[in-house]
Amino acid sequence: MAIELYWGSGSPFAWRVMLTLEVKGLKYESKLLEFSKGENKAPAYLQLNPRGKVPTLKDGDFVLYESLAIMSYLDRKYPEPPLFG
Repeated sequence: MAIELYWGSGSPFAWRVMLTLEVKGLKYESKLLEFSKGENKAPAYLQLNPRGKVPTLKDGDFVLYESLAIMSYLDRKYPEPPLFG
């Protein structure tokens, strides 16, 4: 199952998750949300993240939001290379 990352342009929180995915060499599907169109408040997205914020990570059936929680999850699930000391 592919990792999906929902993000918005200009979000430093989304960037840190994207950097984590790149450092770990993980393949993911990029889902860019346009804030100006309200895509982060669409009912389908709010089912994934009721706060309507980015980033949101979907790994199979598992969904997680909040950038540090996502980074910690990725570091535990995919330990090489490690992010944290």
